[in-house]
Amino acid sequence: MSYRETLIALSEKSERQVVAAYNAYRAGTLSRDECVRYIASAISVSNRQASGLASLAYAAELMAQLGVAVPVVDTPPPDDLDRLTKAAATTLTVAEASASSAAIVGRLGRCEPLETAARSYSESMIRSGKTRGWVRQMSPGACQLCRWWWRQGRVWPADHPFQHHKGCTCTPKPVIAEGIKETWRTAREKGIR
Repeated sequence: MSYRETLIALSEKSERQVVAAYNAYRAGTLSRDECVRYIASAISVSNRQASGLASLAYAAELMAQLGVAVPVVDTPPPDDLDRLTKAAATTLTVAEASASSAAIVGRLGRCEPLETAARSYSESMIRSGKTRGWVRQMSPGACQLCRWWWRQGRVWPADHPFQHHKGCTCTPKPVIAEGIKETWRTAREKGIR
């Protein structure tokens, strides 16, 4: 299974767990507070798994390109339970006022691990010091925004953040070549421009 396939499976599992908790809340099996705590906890676990998966996938890609063993970059897992508790409570409030409530709650469970993985992968590239840049690997059926970000295979500097949106399953692919042109953003942050 590829990194993207594993990541999608993880996000779908997170979505199923969150929707099951929401359905239990709607059926009266869980109180609202219990549902919020369960959703936040389940997503927090998924986010930690997504972070670890991204670090491992980065190391595997780098080993494949370099042909030598590369250690997994130590990126701290997200400590986001408070943020996720607030997000779950807000999402339940919004969902209760909507006809597609389960889809709204499910989106939170599905998108959080995807976003966490994107951040962790980018952080691994920056921390390793071995990657000079990255290219966007687009998902099958990528949206117009992702195709625009792809820019016909542009190589972005390693410290340029990977652009993603809610539900995005595109992934970065590290590039170890030298001479990658800085973007205006990264140049400005380094004081070059």
